[in-house]
Amino acid sequence: MISKNSRYATCILLRDGQSDSLATRQRIDTTPRYDDRFHTIIDGDRIDLIAHRYLGDARLWWIICDYNDIFFPLELEVGTVMRIPAVEHVYMRMLE
Repeated sequence: MISKNSRYATCILLRDGQSDSLATRQRIDTTPRYDDRFHTIIDGDRIDLIAHRYLGDARLWWIICDYNDIFFPLELEVGTVMRIPAVEHVYMRMLE
């Protein structure tokens, strides 16, 4: 895991199937909002399925990770409560 003090803390790891590389992207605003929703992780939950359920697109899993400071989304801990932005907020503000 990358430490918050690391020079790589603002980078993301990209995997294209053949190699890994570090890159940066602009951070999204994850300030809590009145229309945020919450989901408690149960056994069998997957981040892509949660994104599909709440945001309508499994490919938006990374937004949920950003909102919840999840670095490795394949190991969701049962009982964890995740904050999920409203779908309208995602499409109107984040994916412009």
